[in-house]
Amino acid sequence: MVQDIYLTFDDGPNDEMDNILDILKTKKVKSTFFLVEPNMREYPQAVLRLIEEGHYPALHSVTHDKRMLYEGNPLNVAEEMRHTQKTLYELTGVTSHLTRAPFGSHPYMKEDLRHGLVQYMMKMWDWNVDTVDWKHHETAPGRIIENAIKGIDAVAEGQIVILLHVTKGTASVLSRLIDRINKDGVQFRAYDPEQHFTMNFWDDNRL
Repeated sequence: MVQDIYLTFDDGPNDEMDNILDILKTKKVKSTFFLVEPNMREYPQAVLRLIEEGHYPALHSVTHDKRMLYEGNPLNVAEEMRHTQKTLYELTGVTSHLTRAPFGSHPYMKEDLRHGLVQYMMKMWDWNVDTVDWKHHETAPGRIIENAIKGIDAVAEGQIVILLHVTKGTASVLSRLIDRINKDGVQFRAYDPEQHFTMNFWDDNRL
């Protein structure tokens, strides 16, 4: 049975984006990028490139700020994602409905916040393999590979969604990580809205 693996990268684009895209191109791996709106405006060519090379552009908010997103108006998250969606369309002509809540949806994305995304016809992905690269990318990037392999081995069945970030440390081990994962029966995939599946910490199948 083929095991579908989705490499997903948060917080781009930034100065490391081209490096990561170069590695993915060399390895012939398609991925999904959760993009932050101000970063998209700063690096528009990187956004265009990722689309041209067959990766999927997804939405990761404007502020990336817990207080701004998760306190106050229950439409805050949906509004930030819609703003990010509009910027993506302005830059590329592509519309994306896939979101990822900064810091993960649990415990922040209570039902009223999730309902806002549903109102705006958006989907939301978390992950089931956490490389913890946000913690290790500067001091111990090798741990990123260890955590990924351990996490993959712990997923008994179904699709695997791996959390990574666009950082120098992650880029430094990405080629080796792909080589470790890439074996018979593995298929690297980018998100496909025509084949959406539920992947959120609330098991909310509306998303």
